[in-house]
Amino acid sequence: MERQRFHEIDMLKCVCILTVVYIHAISTSFEPSNFLGYLASDLCRFAVPGLFFAAGFLFDKKISSTGQIIKKKLVRLLPPYLFCSLCIQFLNVPGLSVELKNLDAGVLIYNLILGNTLGIYYYVFVLFYLFAGSLVLRHVPGKWVLVLWGLSALLLLAFVKGFICFGMSSMFQIFRHPFFYLFAYMSGWVLSLYYETVGSLLKQYRVGVICGGVVLVAIILVYTRMGGNHFSSFPILAQFYIYTCVTLLITVGISLGKFQGVIQFVSNYSYGIYLLHFPIVRACQMVYPELSITYSFVYAFVAWSAGIAGSICLMSVVKKLSGPYSRYLIGC
Repeated sequence: MERQRFHEIDMLKCVCILTVVYIHAISTSFEPSNFLGYLASDLCRFAVPGLFFAAGFLFDKKISSTGQIIKKKLVRLLPPYLFCSLCIQFLNVPGLSVELKNLDAGVLIYNLILGNTLGIYYYVFVLFYLFAGSLVLRHVPGKWVLVLWGLSALLLLAFVKGFICFGMSSMFQIFRHPFFYLFAYMSGWVLSLYYETVGSLLKQYRVGVICGGVVLVAIILVYTRMGGNHFSSFPILAQFYIYTCVTLLITVGISLGKFQGVIQFVSNYSYGIYLLHFPIVRACQMVYPELSITYSFVYAFVAWSAGIAGSICLMSVVKKLSGPYSRYLIGC
């Protein structure tokens, strides 16, 4: 039986994966002290939490058995991750955490386990432990899921304020910490449990939600820019921005009738794009004569376009050559 499609989740995944690629496209094209560079980076903050939100929403809560879920998730995530990680590592492409000449068996295994062949692969590592916890969460009654959701919000706020980060300064540790993305995942989970009620309200009041959300986003962005500041100085407001953006995308996706074919295409390819785009973006950036000291939309757009187009082209070639086995190689 074909799984029900949720156009709003397709919309969220589509925008978020395109934004993730843009995050990596701007990451070497501006100096951190530059205003436009900070603004571009802050505008993209919702991207990865949005993908975890979608993952929480789409997790099978009731239909399949635990064994079926484990098999499905392992087949869906693990072979493409391992295949892409090993190919990228031994091709020694740009963007590796450890270059091939410095690699040994211990480092290779460590990077594969913790999602660190490319730094961005932390996303896969986090997904695995969130999915593992979900095997228990799916048996928890809805009212207790709400309690856990509220707790995850408190843990996130405490974490971003530095109350419970245990002195961590390493981005490696922070990006893999359960408190950082648990709320996004749980929010998607809760929406799926109360989808009929919440979806109906969003449809009914979509104009108000969209207008109010846009105004709130604008206020947060303006306020956090005052005095030369940015989101790093306002971690709580940054979280409000992130989940306001997610709400806006969900609301727009519920009522959007156009472009569904394109949106679904990018949504279906989102995991493959995530796995493949980073070396392409880095290779593109290496042709720049020098890194600009100010944010450059042109440089970022070129790298972003190359990352998206290159990933899709690679996936199309692999699908053509391997047929149905492409799902084990590139995840689609």
